[in-house]
Amino acid sequence: MTDNRLDFRIRIAGESDLDGVMAVEAEWPEDQRAPREKFESRLAIFPEGFFVVDADDGIVAVSTSTLTNYSPDDLGRFRTWEDCTNNGYLHPLSERSEYNAYYIVSSGIRKAYRRKGIREELIRTHLANAWRLGLDHVVTGAMIPGYDSFCRKNGEVPAREYAFLRRKDGELVDPTLRKLGSLGLVLPDERHVIEGFYVSPESRDHGALLVHSRP
Repeated sequence: MTDNRLDFRIRIAGESDLDGVMAVEAEWPEDQRAPREKFESRLAIFPEGFFVVDADDGIVAVSTSTLTNYSPDDLGRFRTWEDCTNNGYLHPLSERSEYNAYYIVSSGIRKAYRRKGIREELIRTHLANAWRLGLDHVVTGAMIPGYDSFCRKNGEVPAREYAFLRRKDGELVDPTLRKLGSLGLVLPDERHVIEGFYVSPESRDHGALLVHSRP
């Protein structure tokens, strides 16, 4: 993939890429890193949804996914990120025809390669992959990292209200929801703002379950 700031290529990962994957993971704070065993499990369970990004310094990013079922009227399986992902190991999969949705599990980018268009292209790659597999929805859990600072500056606001607040220009206040929304991953309603979804002080441990349904 060619971006005007960086040349990079997104491809399906293999076992020989795990050392590079772990090098990306090592740039996260120690308490947020996943062990190698989790990536080995993700690669074994859903290899066609495990992507790495090659650039001039080898593997510079990684993103993983799995299959699930999504209904806006039943969000029970999405109580926490651990529930969605079997604590990062992924739930064993049955016949592919039993699933209607594609869940983006995680993405990591080396610090030197952030804000260079990689995250956006990874999401587009996941979306294309989901439609190729014949699925109806792409779902992911996102932090709402502007929430705590907003409340400190402006007074307390429930997370379910904050996630829908907009600036004067009409854009969402939260930077992550704004960015992902521009790629089609949107927050359907207040029920999709889930308390306790992540451990995230910036989000006050809330997550937003974002959805992109088949065009």
